[in-house]
Amino acid sequence: MEILVEHRPGSVRVIVQGPKDSAQLMRVLALLRADGQKLWVWDEERACVALSPREVVWAEMVEGKVFAYTAAAIYQTALTLGELGSRWEDPGLFRCAKSAVINLNAVRSLRACRGGRIEALLTTGEKVLISRRYAPLLRERIQEGG
Repeated sequence: MEILVEHRPGSVRVIVQGPKDSAQLMRVLALLRADGQKLWVWDEERACVALSPREVVWAEMVEGKVFAYTAAAIYQTALTLGELGSRWEDPGLFRCAKSAVINLNAVRSLRACRGGRIEALLTTGEKVLISRRYAPLLRERIQEGG
């Protein structure tokens, strides 16, 4: 991939060129489109906070509530795990189990486990299991380069 940056006065203009069916081109476009999107969550004091979806390392559902974990804090969100996984799939969020979503950009390593499951070691040190239902989707996503 070639990157060319030109500094000019005026507004920012991005031109992306590449083959129509390029997976790499689609990932770049997804990152550009997701740049301004915010995930609204609240902290322990019930203060509303805007996060970039890229800041979310992983999320889980506990007793009907969805919690988003960043490197620094834990937040609660009104979104469902399905909404997190589908709305922010392009920036890297991936539904990995019935009760969890991980950010693929925050995965340090993957390890195969018995029963067709996969253990993901995240950059924060947490280990999250990818269920056997979602493991084939993860393998497919990895093979695509995403």
